[in-house]
Parts: sequence; structure tokens; C-alpha cells
Amino acid sequence: MTSASSATWMYFGNKPQFNANPFTPMTEAQADSLNGYKAVGPNQISAVTVSAANKYVVVDNKWTKAWATSYNGHNDGYSTMNYTSPTSGAAVKSVITGFAKVDYRLTMPDGTTQDQSGVMMQMYNGDMFFRPSLQTVDAWKDIDQLNSVQILDADPLPRNTYVAQVSFKPSIFDLVIVCFAADTMIRTAKGDVAVQDLREGDMIWTRDNGFQPLRWVGVSHLDAIDLAAKPKLLPIRIKAGALGADMPAVDLVVSPQHRVLVRSAIAQRMFGAAEVLVAAKHLTELPGIDVDTTVTTISYHHLMFDAHEVVMSNGAETESLYPGPQALRALGAAALAEIEAIFPGIMQASPASARPFAQGAKVRQMASRHMANSQPLAS
Repeated sequence: MTSASSATWMYFGNKPQFNANPFTPMTEAQADSLNGYKAVGPNQISAVTVSAANKYVVVDNKWTKAWATSYNGHNDGYSTMNYTSPTSGAAVKSVITGFAKVDYRLTMPDGTTQDQSGVMMQMYNGDMFFRPSLQTVDAWKDIDQLNSVQILDADPLPRNTYVAQVSFKPSIFDLVIVCFAADTMIRTAKGDVAVQDLREGDMIWTRDNGFQPLRWVGVSHLDAIDLAAKPKLLPIRIKAGALGADMPAVDLVVSPQHRVLVRSAIAQRMFGAAEVLVAAKHLTELPGIDVDTTVTTISYHHLMFDAHEVVMSNGAETESLYPGPQALRALGAAALAEIEAIFPGIMQASPASARPFAQGAKVRQMASRHMANSQPLAS
């Protein structure tokens, strides 16, 4: 029996065959016709696990078992690829008809871009997939939001081609949730109040501007089905004292992308700012900060002010909802309409952040340095 293995690639749309004769390799002209192809949003872009039979290739003069991506009359025959359609949910069994080396541009929700290289394949049914080159796989560790993928340049690959042994597992959030779990205690003019009991107009303590009126509150409920479909939305539990002395005073539970305030000499050296805001999901290698996999349902609560603020939550300083377009769209049409009524033009604005956002691989390096030096994140 032939063994099989899987790799995670990125689906980015379905198009009529670029290869006019799908049983021969693409021509240069057909590859050129890929240039400019663009997929936008979670309806067109998603991570998909594809399985295929294992085959053997020579690597460093040794026969090595590899994930098979042979196509178009390869000496070993076609690879039959199996996956679940990201659009219909049906099981798919198909073969590769187009294979190309590509340069592509990733555009993030904030408009920033990254240019990378990799390979794309088109299946007989028109489904298209890509994955980065080995040299750029590591860059995907820091990509958790994606607006679009556009092919800049494509070159056909010959029939005797394997693109094997490389898989990547992007964590793309279709839903960006920045908020507090229910029962988080927020410091107000009347003392600490559970986040779910706060209302518009309540005066909330802020680090920079004293007590400020709460302008909008919202909630997102995720049930077991939601969390099973999107486990990357499981909350992060920050245990008491994990950030520093009595910070938080009791366990704090937040969404993965909710940012906490980091204040340390290490942050100053690495980011040029005494205080930065860091997504909780980037701190999980530190003791006492973990994904809470025991949660089966959760309610995430959002707090919004006239400006992006640092607030006190369970004794730790964390952010309010940052009103970037991607975060606001994730709240749903009804919530977005409410927010636009309160803040006209907000979707076209470029709001200032309360502190610099620390992002990328340097954040994990920062966390590692804090752990190696036994330094608190908030001193």
C-alpha cells in the first residue's frame, strides 16, 4: 500500500485553466498570463491541508521520502492531490495541471506589503494554491492577517519537477478580535467593575488621560463550533504575576491579539521605546502565559473610547479596542454601523495608537530575552 502525507498550502481562488493544454507543462506565455492575478479576503484566501502519496526523490545523493507534487507526465506519474474544497466543503481528488515559480505580493489590512517568492499550482478543477519558498517560510510566523495575494511574476516549471518536503502552516485570522473575556475587572471611577457590566458613558481609568467616558461597548460570543473551526481564537490566559509583581493581580483572560503593555529596559533597547504594546499570543513562551485550551465557549467584550487608551484590567495595563479597519469589520455589520454613527468617517481614519505596537520576530526575541534574564515584562 502506498503511504501518503499532507502539507498545508494556501488556497487563493479558482480560475479557468491558465494552461490551455493541461497535460503538458505551462508555456512561458501561459505563465506570463498569471502576472497580476489577485485574490482578496477570506472568501478567496485560506489555508488548506492537501494530501498526496509519498514518493522518493534523490536529495544530497540519497533517496528520500518526500511529499509528491509531480505533474504533467512526470517520470513517476501524476500526483493525485486530495483536499477539502474551501468553498464547497466537498472532498476533492484532482491532479496538478499548472506549476510555476512565482514572485507574489502580500498586502496586509493596514496597507503594508511584503514581496516573497514561492511556487503555485493549479488543479484540473481550477483551484489554485501557493506556498512560499524555503527561504521565506519563516516570514509567515508573523503574518496573521492578510488582505490580498497578487502574483507579480511567474515562470513555468518543467514536467520533471518536485516541490517536496516543504509545508507551512499559516495562522490567518478571518476574524480579528481584540478584547477582554467576561468577568475581567476594569478600573473605573466607581472602583473595579466586571467588563460585561460596563455601559457607554461610564468613566474608565486610562493611563494617559485620567478618567474617560466609555463611548462604545460590544460583545462577540464564540461557541464550541466556532472555536473548533478557528482554534486560533482560543483565549490567552495570563496568570497572576506573569507580567510582573501583582500584574495581573488575578488571572487575566484576553483574546490572542489583545495587546498588553510591556515596560522594560529590554523593550527600550529593542524597540526604542520605554513602553510598547504586544499581542498576548506572542508572549506564550513565557511562564504563566498560555493558550487556554480548556475553554469551550467564550464571550469577548470590546471597549472603545474617543482615543486608543491603556486601561487597567485585573491589575494589568492593557489596550482598549484599537479602531483599525480590519478590527472594526470583524465586529460585524451591526456593530460597525453603531461605531460609524458615533465616529463618522472612522473607517477612513488613521487613528494614533496609545503606544507603539511591537510586532514581528523581534517580539519573540524580546520575550526570550526577558525569560533568559528573569526580567518582568512590566517593571
